[in-house]
Order: sequence, then structure tokens, then C-alpha cells
Amino acid sequence: MPYNPFDKNITEIVEQDLAQLIDRQISEGWYIEYKKEIPTTSLGKLDSLKISKSVSSFANTKGGWIFWGITTDNRNNPISIDGISISEYKNIEDQISQTINSNISPNPIYHLKKIELINNNYLFIIQVEESPTPPYITSQGIIYQRENNESKPIKDRYIIEKLNEKTTSYYDSIERFCSLDFTETKGQADWNQTYLELYLFPLPFDSFSFSKFYSSDFFKEVAVRFYQSVEVNLQKGNEEFKQTTQIDLNLGFNSIYSSESSLIIRPLNEKNLIYKSTTVELFENGNLKFLIPLYEFNSENIPKHYLNSNIINYLLEKYSPYETVKQNSYLPYGGNSDFKLPDITRRSTTDFVNHIKFIDGTELIFTILIILSKYKAVLSDNNFDMKSKLGFRARITDCWRKFVFFDNDDYLEKIKLYNIPLSPKNEIEIPEFKNGKAYKVDLSDDYAYFQIARFILEGIGLPDSHSITFSDIITNALERIKKQNGS
Repeated sequence: MPYNPFDKNITEIVEQDLAQLIDRQISEGWYIEYKKEIPTTSLGKLDSLKISKSVSSFANTKGGWIFWGITTDNRNNPISIDGISISEYKNIEDQISQTINSNISPNPIYHLKKIELINNNYLFIIQVEESPTPPYITSQGIIYQRENNESKPIKDRYIIEKLNEKTTSYYDSIERFCSLDFTETKGQADWNQTYLELYLFPLPFDSFSFSKFYSSDFFKEVAVRFYQSVEVNLQKGNEEFKQTTQIDLNLGFNSIYSSESSLIIRPLNEKNLIYKSTTVELFENGNLKFLIPLYEFNSENIPKHYLNSNIINYLLEKYSPYETVKQNSYLPYGGNSDFKLPDITRRSTTDFVNHIKFIDGTELIFTILIILSKYKAVLSDNNFDMKSKLGFRARITDCWRKFVFFDNDDYLEKIKLYNIPLSPKNEIEIPEFKNGKAYKVDLSDDYAYFQIARFILEGIGLPDSHSITFSDIITNALERIKKQNGS
């Protein structure tokens, strides 16, 4: 466990807790640094050299705590907590964060806390985590490490190699996690079904664990979370007379069982128990793998609610227009006849009809919303810091000759202008599965699901995606679901 002088999260620390530093004689050392004032230059600006030196040294070692506003004796023991007057500073917290982030590469993991004291001064705490991708180098090109109560440059090549090995091991662990071994039947493999693989993990990777993962209570709690519907509010009308309707969304999860250090949750179809289908795998360290066959259709199998779609009608008229075809007359057992069958009018058989498929973009957004909502609920149930960042990756397979479809007039204008965003790739990785690359999302953001969905949709292909009115698309789809449910 990382060192913590208070035995509580930094967000929970209050002024009364600070007295422990003096009472327990917690002196400066491997994990603690005290400063009476904020490190500044002769011009009164934040001293980026001193700040980045301290923060990077802790990040390169085992992490630690930096306190500004504490006076020490000649043995580096804290003797008074006077705090600092910040009247001459503007947006001091932003200045501190900017100083750290712009002077250390890569950015270390740290938490900043400002505590107002009874004397109206402020004490600052910077908790630096043992960060996973060292070495953390200052803007002066120096690599520091913590040695007792000092931050010293690393000159030993062996230590630098060990730091690099730590980073390589960290990225390798992400690569090992981001793979699936869910198999499919031979017949199913011939369907050319598009699958979405989604990988979600708390950051830093492997830094969290469910304390009661192997208990019966945890098993039941996860089952309840995944079995129940996700409630989404549909708001219509103007600001003064806005009406809210609650709509339930669900993926039909009804089966959960234990695997090696994981739980697997699925919606089992009683008529077919063997096909590769929607599957969630939740791990002890909080990571989650998700597989789902994306909802897709073609021009000969259009869903009922899209039959009058302006986009589909436009695409059919452009890529499969009606044609008149003569019918040959045939008499049984041979013979001649003047009888002729009438001509028939039908849509022409083209590549669009035979090979092109639509991936329902709205269904994909709702799928991400459901999964992320359930995942966040499980994390929240188990004391996860919801202000933490979440890493995510996605892989789309068998998406060649397919494109994202939205039933929206604005989207139609983009199709007319830029043509069909037909995927030329059979597999897409978002971002590229290499060297631990992953996108980050803020779990406390109510629209985190949409950030993830948008990355995936753009990865498959969208024309001018930043000007697409997704809010209208989602609202209209919820309206449709509301009518279908009779609510």
C-alpha cells in the first residue's frame, strides 16, 4: 500500500487532521516534504524548477506528500502549521497545476488539495503517486529521485533502465488485457457480423481492486446492477414548460457466473445457448471487457421504424433505382405461345443491395450508455473515487463495406455532400492498440458515455462529425422508444 500519513483520502483531509503530523512527529524523509512558503522565484512567480524537481522525484520513486505552509525544526520535524497568505496570487491552484504539467514529461499522477486554516491562511498538499510510466523528466532534462529527505538527480544508468522497464511492463499489461478469446460457431463465422469490443479500466492501470470481489454479497450486487434497466430521462418542451419522461433501456442480462479472477455476465437466449453474443467480463482489479454484436441491417431488411427514412429513400434512389424488366414466357412441357408476361418494375440489383450494410449509430450510443452506467454503478458501490479517470479502448471487427447510419435530415445533407462513409477496413482499433495507448474519460461527467461512443463512431467513419446534431438524434430515438413502449 502507498504511504499515507493520515490513513484517509486526500479529498477527506481537514484542518484538524494536520495536527497528526506534529503529534506523531512525522519528519521529512522518503515520503514527506515540508515547505514554509510556496516555492517562488525572486520575481514572485512560482518556481517551476523547485516544484518540478520535488514532484518528479516522488513520481520516480515511491510517491509522497508535499506540504506548503508548515514550519519545521532543525531535525525537519513539523512544529507549526501556519499556512500561507494567497491574497497576492490569482487562481493559485490552476497556476500550480499548470507549472507541474508543463514542466514534467510525461505528466505524473498527483492530487492537489487546498485547506483553509482558522487563521484565514491556506495550507497546500500535493499528493504524488508512484506513477506508472517513468522516468518523469523535468523541463531541464533532469531525472530526479527521492533519497531520504532530498530530491537528487539520477546518474546511475542501471536505475534509469529499471525505470524504463517499469514503463514497458505497465504498457505490456494493458496490451495483454485488451484481447478476447470468446469463440463463435462455424456457421456464425460466415455471417460477417460486426462486433464491438470495448475495454474499460481505472487509471493508472491495475491500481484499484474490489475488496470484496470473492464474496457472495459482491456477486449479488453485480447481478442486480446488470440485470436492472438503466433509467434515461427524456425532456421535451421549452425551458419554462419542460416535460420529463423516464425511459428504461436494457441489454437483457440474465446470466452471471464466476470465472478465473472475473465475473461473466450475459443475456442468454434460451433458444440458442451456444452463439457468441453480448458478453461482459468484470475483473477483480476493476477492469471490464465488453463484447456485443452491433445492430446492423441492409436495404432488404430495413427495420420498421426506418421504413420512411429520408436517408434510406435517398440512398435507394441513388444506388438502387427502379428499373423495368421484361419477363420471359414459359409454357410447361414445351410448345409455342403468343402469351407474354407483363413487364415488372423493381429496384435494380447493385452492390448497394447485395453487399452494403448499415450500422445503427443510435443503437451503438445507447449500448455504450447502458454499459457505462452499469459499470459506474458497480464502481460507485465499492468506494471507487468517481473523480478518477477511466481508460478505454475499442476494437470493431468485420466492418468492411458497412457504414454508420443515423435517421436525421442533417445527416442526410452530409451524405449528399460527402457521399456514404463506407468503411474500407475490416478491423478498426480506437486508438491503435500499441504501447498502452488509450483514450481517457472523466467518470464524473454525465456524458462520458457519449465521449466514448463518439470516438467509436468516428473510428468507423462519419462525415464532418463535429457538426452532427447528436442531441436531436438521441432525443428523437428516445421518443420512438417511448412510443414503442406505450409510455
